[in-house]
Amino acid sequence: MPRRKPLPRTPWTNSPDDVEAAFYEALVNGNLDALMALWADDEDVVCIHPGGQRLDGLDAIREGFAQMLSGGGLQIAAEVQHRWLGISSATHSVVERVQVEVDGQPQWGYVLATNFYLQTPAGWRIALHHASPGTAQTVLDVLGPGDVLH
Repeated sequence: MPRRKPLPRTPWTNSPDDVEAAFYEALVNGNLDALMALWADDEDVVCIHPGGQRLDGLDAIREGFAQMLSGGGLQIAAEVQHRWLGISSATHSVVERVQVEVDGQPQWGYVLATNFYLQTPAGWRIALHHASPGTAQTVLDVLGPGDVLH
């Protein structure tokens, strides 16, 4: 399979924080192309959705997000709890609040995610997104009783 043409450096690739903001914005807007443009041009990229299988490579990740976004954008808000920044990589520990439908009623669910970024010639890109289902208690354990997720 031919490699993708490298993307030009853009304002949203200047830092891991910029890429993360663009990632969640693409999820909210249901914009699969914008979301996929944020991934590293590397077949070793990995994505694991809550309760889902490991998706290896850009094609599998695209298909996974295409299924997720088939009904449109997500109601999702994310808050970074921990950041680690190295010279050419960064890791963010994130709590996501996602609106889901249960028995026809909207409810908020919580997801604990790890986002790993690499600095590439085209700017910062996502190399891994690993999300696991969380509960109200796990969120309290991460955030603490006085914190608010927005």
